Amino acid sequence: MVLGRGSKLDPCQFQNLNSLPENLFLAKYIVEDVKTIHEDSVLVIENTNIKKIIKKSQLKPAELEKIEDLGEVILMPGLTNAHSHVALNSVKGLGYGKASALYDVMWGVEPSLDEISVYKLSLLGIIDAVRSGTTSINDHYFFADSVAKAASQIGVRGFLGHTVMTEYGPWTGQEEIKKAKKFVDDWKSSKIIHPVIAPHETSTVSPKVLVELHKFATDSNIPMHIHLAQTIKEMDYIKEKYKTSPIKHAASLGILDKRVIAAHCKVVESGDLEILAESDCFPILCPTTHGLSGKPMDTNFLTENNVEWGIGTDCSGGNDDYDMLEEMRAAMLINNTHSRGNLITPKKVFDISTRLNIMRLSLNKMNGTLTKGQPADFISVKINNSRMQPLHDVVNNLVMCASSREVKDVFINGKEVLRNDEIVAIDEEKAVFEGTVAINKIFKDAGFSGRIKSGEFA
Repeated sequence: MVLGRGSKLDPCQFQNLNSLPENLFLAKYIVEDVKTIHEDSVLVIENTNIKKIIKKSQLKPAELEKIEDLGEVILMPGLTNAHSHVALNSVKGLGYGKASALYDVMWGVEPSLDEISVYKLSLLGIIDAVRSGTTSINDHYFFADSVAKAASQIGVRGFLGHTVMTEYGPWTGQEEIKKAKKFVDDWKSSKIIHPVIAPHETSTVSPKVLVELHKFATDSNIPMHIHLAQTIKEMDYIKEKYKTSPIKHAASLGILDKRVIAAHCKVVESGDLEILAESDCFPILCPTTHGLSGKPMDTNFLTENNVEWGIGTDCSGGNDDYDMLEEMRAAMLINNTHSRGNLITPKKVFDISTRLNIMRLSLNKMNGTLTKGQPADFISVKINNSRMQPLHDVVNNLVMCASSREVKDVFINGKEVLRNDEIVAIDEEKAVFEGTVAINKIFKDAGFSGRIKSGEFA
Protein backbone atom coordinates (compact mmCIF):
# COMPACT_ATOMS: atom_id res chain seq x y z
CA MET A 1 0.00 0.00 0.00
CA VAL A 2 1.27 3.45 -0.95
CA LEU A 3 -0.77 6.43 0.16
CA GLY A 4 -1.77 9.29 -2.07
CA ARG A 5 -1.80 12.96 -1.13
CA GLY A 6 -4.76 13.67 1.10
CA SER A 7 -4.95 10.12 2.45
CA LYS A 8 -5.08 9.59 6.20
CA LEU A 9 -2.32 7.78 8.06
CA ASP A 10 -3.77 5.35 10.60
CA PRO A 11 -1.17 4.24 13.20
CA CYS A 12 -3.08 1.07 14.15
CA GLN A 13 -2.69 -0.61 10.76
CA PHE A 14 1.10 -0.39 10.99
CA GLN A 15 1.75 -1.84 14.45
CA ASN A 16 0.64 -5.49 14.38
CA LEU A 17 3.03 -8.25 13.32
CA ASN A 18 1.55 -11.68 12.60
CA SER A 19 2.80 -14.61 14.64
CA LEU A 20 4.88 -16.90 12.45
CA PRO A 21 5.36 -20.67 12.67
CA GLU A 22 8.71 -22.41 12.94
CA ASN A 23 10.80 -22.03 9.78
CA LEU A 24 14.03 -23.77 8.83
CA PHE A 25 16.48 -22.32 6.31
CA LEU A 26 19.38 -24.32 4.89
CA ALA A 27 22.37 -22.36 3.59
CA LYS A 28 25.93 -23.01 2.47
CA TYR A 29 27.23 -20.79 5.28
CA ILE A 30 25.60 -19.24 8.36
CA VAL A 31 27.43 -16.44 10.17
CA GLU A 32 26.28 -16.68 13.78
CA ASP A 33 28.60 -13.84 14.77
CA VAL A 34 31.91 -12.45 13.53
CA LYS A 35 33.83 -15.40 14.98
CA THR A 36 31.40 -18.28 14.40
CA ILE A 37 30.68 -19.68 10.93
CA HIS A 38 28.53 -22.76 10.28
CA GLU A 39 28.73 -24.68 6.99
CA ASP A 40 25.86 -26.67 5.41
CA SER A 41 23.66 -25.91 8.39
CA VAL A 42 20.10 -24.86 9.14
CA LEU A 43 18.88 -21.67 10.80
CA VAL A 44 15.76 -22.44 12.82
CA ILE A 45 13.32 -19.59 13.43
CA GLU A 46 10.46 -19.84 15.89
CA ASN A 47 7.89 -17.07 15.55
CA THR A 48 9.97 -13.86 15.59
CA ASN A 49 13.18 -15.18 17.19
CA ILE A 50 16.20 -17.34 16.48
CA LYS A 51 15.76 -20.82 17.97
CA LYS A 52 19.02 -22.53 16.97
CA ILE A 53 21.57 -23.28 14.29
CA ILE A 54 21.97 -26.99 13.63
CA LYS A 55 23.73 -29.26 11.15
CA LYS A 56 21.35 -30.64 8.53
CA SER A 57 22.51 -34.15 9.43
CA GLN A 58 21.27 -33.68 13.00
CA LEU A 59 17.67 -32.89 12.06
CA LYS A 60 14.82 -35.30 12.64
CA PRO A 61 12.84 -36.61 9.62
CA ALA A 62 9.87 -34.37 10.42
CA GLU A 63 12.18 -31.35 10.54
CA LEU A 64 13.86 -32.26 7.26
CA GLU A 65 10.49 -32.00 5.54
CA LYS A 66 10.16 -28.37 6.66
CA ILE A 67 13.53 -27.19 5.35
CA GLU A 68 13.69 -24.45 2.75
CA ASP A 69 17.01 -24.76 0.90
CA LEU A 70 18.23 -21.26 0.12
CA GLY A 71 21.13 -22.66 -1.90
CA GLU A 72 24.52 -21.05 -2.44
CA VAL A 73 24.11 -18.19 0.01
CA ILE A 74 25.54 -16.85 3.24
CA LEU A 75 23.01 -16.17 5.99
CA MET A 76 24.24 -13.40 8.28
CA PRO A 77 22.88 -10.96 10.84
CA GLY A 78 21.28 -7.92 9.25
CA LEU A 79 23.17 -4.63 9.19
CA THR A 80 22.20 -1.75 11.47
CA ASN A 81 22.49 1.83 10.23
CA ALA A 82 23.33 3.89 13.32
CA HIS A 83 22.56 7.30 11.80
CA SER A 84 20.20 8.01 8.92
CA HIS A 85 17.49 10.31 7.63
CA VAL A 86 15.68 8.01 5.18
CA ALA A 87 13.25 10.71 4.03
CA LEU A 88 16.09 13.07 3.13
CA ASN A 89 16.71 11.39 -0.21
CA SER A 90 15.01 14.24 -2.07
CA VAL A 91 18.24 16.27 -2.38
CA LYS A 92 20.42 13.65 -4.08
CA GLY A 93 23.23 15.23 -6.08
CA LEU A 94 22.65 18.73 -4.67
CA GLY A 95 25.11 18.87 -1.77
CA TYR A 96 28.39 19.11 -3.64
CA GLY A 97 28.51 22.66 -4.96
CA LYS A 98 29.13 25.98 -3.23
CA ALA A 99 25.80 25.91 -1.38
CA SER A 100 25.85 24.37 2.11
CA ALA A 101 24.31 20.89 1.96
CA LEU A 102 22.73 21.36 5.41
CA TYR A 103 21.89 25.03 5.73
CA ASP A 104 21.05 25.87 2.09
CA VAL A 105 19.92 22.62 0.49
CA MET A 106 18.27 20.54 3.24
CA TRP A 107 16.86 23.43 5.22
CA GLY A 108 15.71 25.04 1.97
CA VAL A 109 13.59 22.02 1.09
CA GLU A 110 12.28 20.95 4.49
CA PRO A 111 9.70 23.74 5.10
CA SER A 112 7.76 22.28 2.14
CA LEU A 113 7.43 18.81 3.72
CA ASP A 114 4.24 17.34 5.13
CA GLU A 115 3.31 13.98 6.67
CA ILE A 116 2.33 12.37 3.37
CA SER A 117 5.45 13.46 1.48
CA VAL A 118 7.71 12.30 4.33
CA TYR A 119 5.92 8.92 4.27
CA LYS A 120 6.51 8.55 0.54
CA LEU A 121 10.13 9.67 0.71
CA SER A 122 10.75 7.36 3.66
CA LEU A 123 9.56 4.42 1.57
CA LEU A 124 12.23 5.24 -1.04
CA GLY A 125 15.01 5.52 1.53
CA ILE A 126 13.99 2.34 3.35
CA ILE A 127 13.81 0.34 0.12
CA ASP A 128 17.37 1.44 -0.64
CA ALA A 129 18.48 0.44 2.86
CA VAL A 130 16.75 -2.96 2.80
CA ARG A 131 18.11 -3.81 -0.65
CA SER A 132 21.64 -3.38 0.71
CA GLY A 133 21.07 -5.67 3.68
CA THR A 134 19.99 -3.25 6.40
CA THR A 135 17.47 -4.60 8.90
CA SER A 136 17.54 -1.71 11.44
CA ILE A 137 17.80 2.05 11.05
CA ASN A 138 18.43 4.74 13.64
CA ASP A 139 16.58 7.67 12.10
CA HIS A 140 16.06 11.25 13.15
CA TYR A 141 13.58 13.44 11.22
CA PHE A 142 10.54 15.68 11.15
CA PHE A 143 7.12 13.97 10.87
CA ALA A 144 8.52 10.90 12.63
CA ASP A 145 5.08 9.27 12.59
CA SER A 146 5.33 9.13 8.82
CA VAL A 147 8.81 7.58 8.97
CA ALA A 148 7.53 5.00 11.47
CA LYS A 149 4.55 4.10 9.31
CA ALA A 150 6.77 3.65 6.26
CA ALA A 151 9.19 1.50 8.26
CA SER A 152 6.34 -0.61 9.63
CA GLN A 153 4.73 -0.94 6.21
CA ILE A 154 7.91 -2.35 4.66
CA GLY A 155 8.85 -4.22 7.85
CA VAL A 156 12.20 -2.66 8.76
CA ARG A 157 13.18 -2.26 12.41
CA GLY A 158 13.31 1.41 13.30
CA PHE A 159 14.92 3.26 16.18
CA LEU A 160 13.14 6.50 15.38
CA GLY A 161 12.79 9.96 16.83
CA HIS A 162 11.04 13.19 15.92
CA THR A 163 13.60 15.96 15.34
CA VAL A 164 13.38 18.81 17.84
CA MET A 165 14.71 22.32 17.13
CA THR A 166 14.09 25.40 19.24
CA GLU A 167 16.61 28.06 18.13
CA TYR A 168 16.43 28.16 14.34
CA GLY A 169 15.78 25.81 11.45
CA PRO A 170 12.85 24.75 9.25
CA TRP A 171 10.60 23.48 12.09
CA THR A 172 10.95 24.94 15.58
CA GLY A 173 9.01 25.62 18.76
CA GLN A 174 7.25 24.05 21.71
CA GLU A 175 4.98 22.09 19.39
CA GLU A 176 7.96 20.06 18.14
CA ILE A 177 8.82 19.04 21.71
CA LYS A 178 5.23 17.88 22.25
CA LYS A 179 5.34 15.89 19.00
CA ALA A 180 8.61 14.23 20.02
CA LYS A 181 7.26 13.10 23.38
CA LYS A 182 3.93 12.02 21.91
CA PHE A 183 5.76 9.96 19.29
CA VAL A 184 7.53 8.03 22.06
CA ASP A 185 4.25 7.40 23.85
CA ASP A 186 2.36 6.39 20.68
CA TRP A 187 4.93 3.85 19.49
CA LYS A 188 6.38 2.45 22.72
CA SER A 189 4.33 -0.76 22.46
CA SER A 190 5.36 -1.56 18.89
CA LYS A 191 7.41 -4.72 18.29
CA ILE A 192 9.36 -3.19 15.42
CA ILE A 193 9.49 0.58 16.07
CA HIS A 194 11.65 1.58 19.03
CA PRO A 195 11.11 5.28 19.87
CA VAL A 196 14.04 7.51 20.75
CA ILE A 197 14.21 11.18 21.69
CA ALA A 198 15.95 13.28 19.04
CA PRO A 199 17.14 16.84 19.73
CA HIS A 200 18.77 18.16 16.56
CA GLU A 201 22.09 19.53 17.88
CA THR A 202 23.60 21.93 20.39
CA SER A 203 23.21 25.13 18.35
CA THR A 204 19.59 24.47 17.34
CA VAL A 205 18.24 23.35 20.71
CA SER A 206 18.36 25.50 23.83
CA PRO A 207 20.27 24.24 26.88
CA LYS A 208 17.03 24.06 28.85
CA VAL A 209 15.37 21.83 26.26
CA LEU A 210 18.48 19.65 25.83
CA VAL A 211 18.39 18.94 29.57
CA GLU A 212 14.62 18.40 29.48
CA LEU A 213 14.84 15.91 26.62
CA HIS A 214 17.76 14.04 28.17
CA LYS A 215 15.76 13.67 31.39
CA PHE A 216 12.79 12.45 29.35
CA ALA A 217 15.01 9.83 27.68
CA THR A 218 16.39 8.74 31.04
CA ASP A 219 12.96 8.50 32.65
CA SER A 220 11.62 6.61 29.60
CA ASN A 221 14.70 4.36 29.40
CA ILE A 222 15.23 5.12 25.72
CA PRO A 223 18.22 6.44 23.73
CA MET A 224 18.80 10.09 22.87
CA HIS A 225 19.97 10.58 19.28
CA ILE A 226 21.67 13.91 18.56
CA HIS A 227 24.00 15.51 16.03
CA LEU A 228 27.07 16.70 17.94
CA ALA A 229 30.06 18.73 16.76
CA GLN A 230 28.88 18.34 13.18
CA THR A 231 29.66 21.68 11.52
CA ILE A 232 31.94 24.69 11.83
CA LYS A 233 28.80 26.85 12.06
CA GLU A 234 27.72 24.90 15.15
CA MET A 235 31.18 25.35 16.68
CA ASP A 236 31.18 29.09 15.95
CA TYR A 237 27.68 29.56 17.38
CA ILE A 238 28.44 27.72 20.63
CA LYS A 239 31.79 29.50 20.95
CA GLU A 240 30.17 32.91 20.57
CA LYS A 241 27.24 32.22 22.87
CA TYR A 242 28.73 29.94 25.53
CA LYS A 243 32.52 30.43 25.14
CA THR A 244 33.14 26.72 24.68
CA SER A 245 32.85 23.90 22.15
CA PRO A 246 29.71 21.84 21.38
CA ILE A 247 31.10 18.73 23.11
CA LYS A 248 32.19 20.65 26.22
CA HIS A 249 28.83 22.48 26.20
CA ALA A 250 26.93 19.17 26.10
CA ALA A 251 29.13 17.75 28.87
CA SER A 252 28.55 20.83 31.05
CA LEU A 253 24.80 20.26 30.74
CA GLY A 254 25.18 16.68 31.94
CA ILE A 255 23.65 15.17 28.80
CA LEU A 256 26.52 12.94 27.64
CA ASP A 257 26.16 9.38 28.87
CA LYS A 258 25.73 5.79 27.71
CA ARG A 259 22.24 6.32 26.25
CA VAL A 260 23.39 9.11 23.90
CA ILE A 261 23.92 8.32 20.21
CA ALA A 262 26.13 11.20 19.03
CA ALA A 263 26.36 11.52 15.26
CA HIS A 264 29.49 13.03 13.65
CA CYS A 265 31.65 14.43 16.51
CA LYS A 266 34.14 15.74 13.97
CA VAL A 267 34.47 19.50 14.47
CA VAL A 268 36.43 19.48 17.71
CA GLU A 269 39.04 21.34 19.73
CA SER A 270 41.63 20.27 22.26
CA GLY A 271 40.14 18.20 25.07
CA ASP A 272 36.88 17.39 23.28
CA LEU A 273 37.65 13.81 22.37
CA GLU A 274 38.94 13.09 25.87
CA ILE A 275 35.56 14.24 27.23
CA LEU A 276 33.78 12.13 24.63
CA ALA A 277 35.85 9.11 25.65
CA GLU A 278 35.01 9.56 29.33
CA SER A 279 31.28 10.04 28.70
CA ASP A 280 30.51 6.51 27.42
CA CYS A 281 28.23 7.97 24.73
CA PHE A 282 28.23 6.30 21.30
CA PRO A 283 29.86 8.47 18.59
CA ILE A 284 28.83 7.64 15.02
CA LEU A 285 31.17 7.78 12.03
CA CYS A 286 29.37 8.50 8.74
CA PRO A 287 32.25 7.52 6.45
CA THR A 288 31.13 8.85 3.06
CA THR A 289 29.80 12.12 4.47
CA HIS A 290 32.89 12.62 6.61
CA GLY A 291 35.29 11.69 3.84
CA LEU A 292 33.68 14.07 1.36
CA SER A 293 33.76 16.88 3.91
CA GLY A 294 37.47 16.32 4.43
CA LYS A 295 37.11 16.16 8.21
CA PRO A 296 36.25 12.71 9.54
CA MET A 297 35.55 11.75 13.12
CA ASP A 298 38.84 10.64 14.73
CA THR A 299 38.11 6.94 15.14
CA ASN A 300 41.80 6.29 15.70
CA PHE A 301 41.78 8.35 18.89
CA LEU A 302 38.59 6.66 20.04
CA THR A 303 40.03 3.21 19.37
CA GLU A 304 43.25 4.08 21.23
CA ASN A 305 41.12 5.03 24.22
CA ASN A 306 38.90 1.92 24.09
CA VAL A 307 35.84 3.92 23.05
CA GLU A 308 33.07 2.13 21.21
CA TRP A 309 32.01 3.91 18.02
CA GLY A 310 29.39 3.13 15.41
CA ILE A 311 28.79 3.46 11.67
CA GLY A 312 25.92 5.13 9.81
CA THR A 313 25.17 6.39 6.33
CA ASP A 314 23.83 9.87 7.12
CA CYS A 315 21.71 11.13 4.19
CA SER A 316 21.58 12.74 0.77
CA GLY A 317 23.58 15.90 0.52
CA GLY A 318 26.47 14.20 2.26
CA ASN A 319 25.94 10.63 1.10
CA ASP A 320 23.43 9.86 -1.60
CA ASP A 321 22.47 6.32 -0.58
CA TYR A 322 21.70 4.19 2.48
CA ASP A 323 24.06 1.33 1.65
CA MET A 324 25.75 -0.05 4.78
CA LEU A 325 27.79 -2.52 2.71
CA GLU A 326 29.48 0.48 1.08
CA GLU A 327 29.87 2.24 4.42
CA MET A 328 31.72 -0.68 6.01
CA ARG A 329 34.41 -0.46 3.34
CA ALA A 330 34.44 3.33 3.53
CA ALA A 331 34.86 3.18 7.31
CA MET A 332 38.00 1.10 6.88
CA LEU A 333 39.37 3.52 4.29
CA ILE A 334 38.65 6.61 6.39
CA ASN A 335 40.08 5.14 9.58
CA ASN A 336 43.13 3.52 8.01
CA THR A 337 44.01 6.50 5.80
CA HIS A 338 44.23 8.61 8.95
CA SER A 339 45.71 5.82 11.04
CA ARG A 340 48.29 6.32 13.72
CA GLY A 341 48.88 2.59 13.81
CA ASN A 342 45.28 1.59 14.60
CA LEU A 343 44.42 -0.14 11.35
CA ILE A 344 41.00 -1.78 11.45
CA THR A 345 40.01 -4.95 9.63
CA PRO A 346 36.93 -6.15 7.73
CA LYS A 347 35.97 -8.21 10.76
CA LYS A 348 36.06 -5.11 12.99
CA VAL A 349 33.63 -3.12 10.81
CA PHE A 350 31.42 -6.20 10.35
CA ASP A 351 31.19 -6.55 14.12
CA ILE A 352 30.34 -2.86 14.50
CA SER A 353 27.68 -2.91 11.78
CA THR A 354 25.95 -6.11 12.91
CA ARG A 355 26.50 -6.42 16.67
CA LEU A 356 27.71 -3.20 18.28
CA ASN A 357 25.42 -0.73 16.49
CA ILE A 358 22.23 -2.49 17.57
CA MET A 359 23.53 -3.30 21.06
CA ARG A 360 24.04 0.40 21.73
CA LEU A 361 20.80 1.49 20.06
CA SER A 362 18.77 -1.08 21.98
CA LEU A 363 20.54 -0.30 25.27
CA ASN A 364 21.86 -3.88 25.26
CA LYS A 365 18.45 -5.55 24.73
CA MET A 366 19.62 -6.99 21.38
CA ASN A 367 23.04 -8.26 20.40
CA GLY A 368 22.90 -8.45 16.60
CA THR A 369 23.87 -12.12 16.36
CA LEU A 370 22.05 -15.24 15.17
CA THR A 371 21.92 -16.76 18.65
CA LYS A 372 19.05 -18.30 20.56
CA GLY A 373 16.40 -15.83 21.67
CA GLN A 374 17.57 -12.94 19.49
CA PRO A 375 15.19 -11.34 16.97
CA ALA A 376 15.28 -13.14 13.62
CA ASP A 377 16.81 -10.22 11.73
CA PHE A 378 18.98 -11.76 9.02
CA ILE A 379 19.85 -11.55 5.34
CA SER A 380 21.01 -13.92 2.63
CA VAL A 381 23.90 -13.02 0.32
CA LYS A 382 24.41 -14.83 -2.98
CA ILE A 383 27.90 -16.30 -3.40
CA ASN A 384 27.78 -18.23 -6.68
CA ASN A 385 29.01 -15.27 -8.75
CA SER A 386 32.22 -13.59 -9.84
CA ARG A 387 31.86 -10.85 -7.24
CA MET A 388 32.01 -13.24 -4.26
CA GLN A 389 34.33 -15.96 -5.58
CA PRO A 390 36.81 -17.27 -4.65
CA LEU A 391 35.58 -17.46 -1.07
CA HIS A 392 38.46 -18.08 1.33
CA ASP A 393 37.16 -16.05 4.29
CA VAL A 394 33.40 -15.62 4.63
CA VAL A 395 33.34 -12.43 6.73
CA ASN A 396 36.15 -10.74 4.81
CA ASN A 397 34.34 -11.38 1.52
CA LEU A 398 31.05 -10.07 2.92
CA VAL A 399 32.73 -6.78 3.81
CA MET A 400 35.17 -6.39 0.93
CA CYS A 401 33.16 -7.89 -1.96
CA ALA A 402 29.40 -7.98 -1.33
CA SER A 403 27.16 -5.32 -2.86
CA SER A 404 23.42 -4.77 -2.90
CA ARG A 405 23.26 -6.93 -6.05
CA GLU A 406 24.23 -9.96 -3.94
CA VAL A 407 21.56 -9.39 -1.26
CA LYS A 408 18.80 -11.86 -2.05
CA ASP A 409 16.59 -12.09 1.06
CA VAL A 410 15.95 -9.93 4.12
CA PHE A 411 14.02 -11.18 7.15
CA ILE A 412 13.14 -8.96 10.11
CA ASN A 413 11.46 -10.37 13.22
CA GLY A 414 11.21 -13.62 11.25
CA LYS A 415 9.11 -11.95 8.56
CA GLU A 416 10.23 -11.76 4.93
CA VAL A 417 10.82 -8.19 3.81
CA LEU A 418 12.89 -8.84 0.69
CA ARG A 419 12.45 -12.25 -0.96
CA ASN A 420 14.30 -13.39 -4.07
CA ASP A 421 15.26 -9.76 -4.80
CA GLU A 422 11.67 -8.51 -4.50
CA ILE A 423 10.29 -6.15 -1.85
CA VAL A 424 7.42 -8.10 -0.31
CA ALA A 425 5.00 -5.67 1.36
CA ILE A 426 4.63 -2.89 -1.20
CA ASP A 427 4.68 -2.28 -4.94
CA GLU A 428 8.21 -0.91 -5.36
CA GLU A 429 7.60 0.53 -8.82
CA LYS A 430 4.56 2.42 -7.56
CA ALA A 431 6.47 3.66 -4.51
CA VAL A 432 9.25 5.03 -6.73
CA PHE A 433 6.76 6.75 -9.02
CA GLU A 434 4.77 8.33 -6.18
CA GLY A 435 7.95 9.33 -4.37
CA THR A 436 9.21 11.10 -7.48
CA VAL A 437 5.90 12.93 -7.86
CA ALA A 438 6.13 14.03 -4.22
CA ILE A 439 9.70 15.28 -4.70
CA ASN A 440 8.71 17.29 -7.77
CA LYS A 441 5.93 18.98 -5.81
CA ILE A 442 8.23 19.72 -2.85
CA PHE A 443 10.83 21.25 -5.14
CA LYS A 444 8.22 23.36 -6.91
CA ASP A 445 6.82 24.61 -3.58
CA ALA A 446 10.34 25.33 -2.27
CA GLY A 447 11.39 27.12 -5.45
CA PHE A 448 14.14 24.57 -6.02
CA SER A 449 13.20 23.54 -9.56
CA GLY A 450 14.34 26.87 -10.98
CA ARG A 451 17.42 26.98 -8.75
CA ILE A 452 18.53 23.58 -10.00
CA LYS A 453 18.07 24.61 -13.65
CA SER A 454 20.05 27.77 -13.03
CA GLY A 455 23.03 25.69 -11.90
CA GLU A 456 23.04 27.07 -8.37
CA PHE A 457 23.88 23.67 -6.87
CA ALA A 458 26.24 22.45 -9.58
